[in-house]
Amino acid sequence: MFCAFIIVSLFWPIADNRTLILWLGAISGITMLRLVMQQRFTQTDQTLDSYQGWHGYFVASAFASGCIWGVLPTFLFPADSILHQAYMTFILGGICASAVSVYSPLRGAFPAFAVPVLVPYALAVWTMGNSEGLLMAALVCAFLLILVRSARQSQKNIEDVLNLQVRNAGLTRALHYRATHDSLVDLVNHGEFNRRLEKLASENRREGNEYSLIFVDLDLFKEVNDEGGHAAGDLILKGIAEILVQYIRSSDTAARVGGDEFALLLDGCPQSRALEIAEEIRRDIADMQVEYEAGTYGISASIGVSYGRTGIDTAASMLKAADAACYSSKEGGRNRVCSNPAGRHFDTTDRFELTQKITSPPVAQY
Repeated sequence: MFCAFIIVSLFWPIADNRTLILWLGAISGITMLRLVMQQRFTQTDQTLDSYQGWHGYFVASAFASGCIWGVLPTFLFPADSILHQAYMTFILGGICASAVSVYSPLRGAFPAFAVPVLVPYALAVWTMGNSEGLLMAALVCAFLLILVRSARQSQKNIEDVLNLQVRNAGLTRALHYRATHDSLVDLVNHGEFNRRLEKLASENRREGNEYSLIFVDLDLFKEVNDEGGHAAGDLILKGIAEILVQYIRSSDTAARVGGDEFALLLDGCPQSRALEIAEEIRRDIADMQVEYEAGTYGISASIGVSYGRTGIDTAASMLKAADAACYSSKEGGRNRVCSNPAGRHFDTTDRFELTQKITSPPVAQY
């Protein structure tokens, strides 16, 4: 628009004023249309199909803008004024040169703009019929080819940078996944589980929302390793992971928190439902059979459930309550489910060890 006003000011004394005003109105209209398109594009969510449509609209609008600039030499090329010819050359050449950086990211946009701008100008100087005009037309065509090549190279550079960013983002995601997940069973690892538990427990905006924690401690897992070797033990662990993921939603977390210890963090899950899930998991594990070489291996699990409310019960209290419930399950004969509320006080030395025996509430025991 700034360049358009300069054109009108420079050619006002020697050109038809009404034609200049019409041309300025056309430039203003296409500019406002393209600004509205840009705003609509940035304010709406894009899919691949919609992006392809927008791509066509933007290229078409660039072509329309180039055509409006390209009509200038048809009525604004005074053969008797070298100074005004120089004005025209400078402005049109400058607009096309600056358009390289603007249009090169969008495939096809720069040629759609620059060709209708410079080709009519080259024809205008070529029709002058003298050697200088022919030379100028050749220079304009060479200039156009150089700009098109520069735009293509700029587009390639941008695509290379974007592809590198995509690869780096993928590598970052892969590294983050490896750092937060167990490589054997592909569940969240101990550190990531603790981070998610702390985050959920401290969500004051959801104060009072019920959530539950299920600890699964395999019974006599060492005997499987001793009898069938670590390969058989690994198959058992993978089978446990497959069972656990069947009981979680997108808002929940399944984790391997130790060698033979697993945990489920259930967001928005009350005690009654958590106990149902824990009992189903216990039965699935007890029914699981793993065949390795000439042997068949099975295992049971002692499960502890704790329950509390976000913003009220801390992560530490949930861990201790589940730890105590898991200990009670083992002390009661293994292959059982016990539960504890997070609000009670439990003394523990480790996540799955207690310094004193805790008896689970009768209602929580199956």
